[in-house]
Amino acid sequence: MSKAVPALFLAFVAVILSYAFAHRTGEPKPATQVRIETTMIMSAAPVGDARVAVGERGRIFRQADAKAPWLAVKSPTESTLTRVHFLDAQNGLIVGHDQIILRTTDAGKTWKQVFSDAAAETPIFDVVQLDATRAFAIGAYGLFLETVDGGATWTSRFILPEGEDRHLNAIAKLADGTLMIAGEAGTILRSTDAGANWQKVDSPYAGSYFGVQPLGGTQVIMYGMRGKLLRSDDNGASFVEVAVPVATSLFGSAMAADGRVLVAGQNGELLISRDGAQTFTNTKVEGRPMLSSVLPTATGADVFGEKGLHAAATN
Repeated sequence: MSKAVPALFLAFVAVILSYAFAHRTGEPKPATQVRIETTMIMSAAPVGDARVAVGERGRIFRQADAKAPWLAVKSPTESTLTRVHFLDAQNGLIVGHDQIILRTTDAGKTWKQVFSDAAAETPIFDVVQLDATRAFAIGAYGLFLETVDGGATWTSRFILPEGEDRHLNAIAKLADGTLMIAGEAGTILRSTDAGANWQKVDSPYAGSYFGVQPLGGTQVIMYGMRGKLLRSDDNGASFVEVAVPVATSLFGSAMAADGRVLVAGQNGELLISRDGAQTFTNTKVEGRPMLSSVLPTATGADVFGEKGLHAAATN
């Protein structure tokens, strides 16, 4: 694969693609003028009772609790932010374009840049924290960064087989500590030794995967282009395809406390499972926006993507 990064790079496809990789120009707006409803949101995550969302132009939003408004948080970058992940109720990381990595130690109220390499032209797509000291960030062309000091410093290594440079799109830690990576062109990687070594898992689909969602116990799902969704009952050692009612690309997921599995994607599609991802129904978000992330609520779900935030019923 060529190392030349195209202007609109295939990460999530279509609209999400253009926001993820296009550089932004113009003066940044004051925080008081930035609204989540007019921002392309790439990722959202809970942190205690609060929630944090990130997206285009380095924008970060925080909601103090379910009844509070979403407010813009001061950001140290204007690079597009692709993922936010929290280890616990205080500590979290944000990653994005220009290999930006931001860190918080106060539940997302403030953020500090700890790493960047714009010259490399390889965006970071996802990040996972194993504990207070170790974390991995993954991205374009097999990018793999790791820290052993809580995110203060980062080093790179290559984990794909020799001769491969697939894009690594999502990473997650399962209940037993197994690590799973979803990638381009049917790439599924698995580690059972805290990321020291990685093995390829046979994939029943040759297209790209954009997300991986642990379901608790030994179960995990992986999903991506054209509505492809896989399920594993053995901690990712093997996968089988699950039938879903749509054939549109899927980009974000979450598991609710009540067991609902939610997967969001293209054309405002939201998939819902109440049987551990064995079967799915679907609903559409009004306006059919591109959806990149989902957070369960008591009565439904908040979904994020084009035009920021949308509410969806899942009953």
